[in-house]
Amino acid sequence: MKDFSFIIWDKNYTVKDEDELALIFELLAWDKDVSDVLHWNVIMELDEFLLEIINTHKWLIKSLKSLNEKNWFLLLVKIWDKLVDIVWNSENLWEILGRIPEEENKIRLLKQSRSSWLKKLISNPKDVSNILEWLYDSAELEFLEILWLDYIKWLFTYTKEIYASLHYLKNDNKDIFIDNIWIDNIYKMITTWKDLLFILKWVTLEKSKEILNRFSRKDIKDLFKYDRDFHYFLSKLSEKKEKVFLNYLWINNG
Repeated sequence: MKDFSFIIWDKNYTVKDEDELALIFELLAWDKDVSDVLHWNVIMELDEFLLEIINTHKWLIKSLKSLNEKNWFLLLVKIWDKLVDIVWNSENLWEILGRIPEEENKIRLLKQSRSSWLKKLISNPKDVSNILEWLYDSAELEFLEILWLDYIKWLFTYTKEIYASLHYLKNDNKDIFIDNIWIDNIYKMITTWKDLLFILKWVTLEKSKEILNRFSRKDIKDLFKYDRDFHYFLSKLSEKKEKVFLNYLWINNG
């Protein structure tokens, strides 16, 4: 097995594989005042050889326990060409994003991503919500733009799947998300009062009005077989959305 060398304090050391490198990172974390510098030094010394040393997503996650965010991101940059092979599903990326606290670094990570790579990780609605869970504000939009919204809209079949992603998004991004799935597509998915609730609960007030406009009063009435379902439905809406919903029923009475 090939040895890879690096220098710390004028002394030469070697590492054979990612397990040894993880142990080195852990041992060098003994003093916060110097460990960050030492970790940076090891990463810079090994440089392109990191592509040969690091082979598993499990090791990447393990390394987070020892490295600060700056060094962790530096490590990601050094092994970027290997990420396609190491991170092979949305759960893997979910773990990485969840351990990066700075939104700026999440955006940098996504910007360096290739659209084809993200699409490889995302084959169903759960994959979308896995990644959105750890993104906020502009990082959400960055992810949606890289993945391309035209690709996303064909992933969703049920309202519950849309709901699972919607409740992670900020309002502006919710509107973008809904527009690109298409209101007409969502309307076709609503066949029960629970479907309607899944959508109305997390869309913006304006989108609630757009969706309701696709229904007649009779359409909505037919969704509710029992009064208890209707009352439960109303209890789960915000005060403003409840008012919009009831006003819509009243205006369309007849």
